[in-house]
Amino acid sequence: MSNLNKQIKVKDICDFLLEKYPLDLCSSFDMGKTGLQFGSYNKIVKKVMITLDAASYVIDEALEKNCDMIVSHHPFMFSPMLNLNYESNQGKKMLKVFKNELNIFAMHTNFDAAVDGMNDYLATLIGLKDVKMVPDGPTADSFMRIGKVDDIKLLDYANLIKKALGETNVRVVGDLNKIIKKAAIIGGSGGLYVMDAYRNGCDVIITGEIKQNNAIDALENGIAVIEVSHGVEANFKKYIQKMLQEEFKNVEFIISEKDVNPFKVI
Repeated sequence: MSNLNKQIKVKDICDFLLEKYPLDLCSSFDMGKTGLQFGSYNKIVKKVMITLDAASYVIDEALEKNCDMIVSHHPFMFSPMLNLNYESNQGKKMLKVFKNELNIFAMHTNFDAAVDGMNDYLATLIGLKDVKMVPDGPTADSFMRIGKVDDIKLLDYANLIKKALGETNVRVVGDLNKIIKKAAIIGGSGGLYVMDAYRNGCDVIITGEIKQNNAIDALENGIAVIEVSHGVEANFKKYIQKMLQEEFKNVEFIISEKDVNPFKVI
């Protein structure tokens, strides 16, 4: 029976995504926080919301739009809980999920590391050529993608990246006149990979977050940094929507309108 003619269950969507982005690619800190976090594999699914974060306002939106399931990049519940106060913001959010039997699926570092996952997609968006996965894999550590760039000054490349990833601003470390020929990208927090990018011959690393000490390491070793926001990972939403809609034609997949970058530039 084709997906066009059968009722789709939560399990069908979970199985499809986990076959492409298996849980054994999760980082150790992510174990138990990916896959179906809340829900029932046997529940029928007619409408799914895709979001970067399953924040309280996204939960409200999903319920208002009669969604049966949420597919989120960042886990809905990341830190273990020993108690739950129903009057707290977290408690109120949890109660809404339980009372409405909302199914929540997260794919985090397994999606980041996988072939055709987050970082491959971001590498495509910025136009990297001859893209390679580092380390070769995929493995649970294969976050970084490196590729060739047509010779361009760092200042111009930073503006190109800003436009390609839909950012309002970026932060840059390094000589703005430095010629960029080879770049690395990690969508999330990639400061720890600065020296790996350097050892792989990259002129710049593009990442969503970097700490001061990592920026100093970059400066001292002559590798530039373009820090975008962690929110560039939201670019995955249209990518996954298209993929799921092609596979499950009788399910409606929508993108959250409330899921926005929490930071404002002033």
